Amino acid sequence: MRSPVATAFMARAAANHTSLPLYGRIAAGLPIEATRDTAMIDIPNHLVGKGDHYALEVAGDSMVEAGILDGDITIIHRCDTAENGAIIVALVDDQEVTLKRLRRKGASIALEPANKAYETRIFGPDRVRIQGKLVGLLRRY
Repeated sequence: MRSPVATAFMARAAANHTSLPLYGRIAAGLPIEATRDTAMIDIPNHLVGKGDHYALEVAGDSMVEAGILDGDITIIHRCDTAENGAIIVALVDDQEVTLKRLRRKGASIALEPANKAYETRIFGPDRVRIQGKLVGLLRRY
């Protein structure tokens, strides 16, 4: 049997967290095939706002200069549009998903890494669909 103090503490802790689906790994390097392996992860409420959110684990090093490291958990706000410069989840050719900075150049979409070892990839607008925008990050040490 829990004490009243322990019960109150656990209720308060539960109220400060949101459970989000963790959809597997996302490439921060070369795009990987889109996956939908689902687990749940508890996220502090201050990392999510209004709307639908999900989490993805980062695989790769293409976003290290933006402070996003291999193994980090990204918190993504589900949306299909984003402003220039936003870090987004991009679905390329309905097959590959990657985490990159969005740049629109005329009718083209550039997916920019944050690592000088990688090149910016440029696509026609019909080849890239925005799946969400980065709003938070969790890191384990």
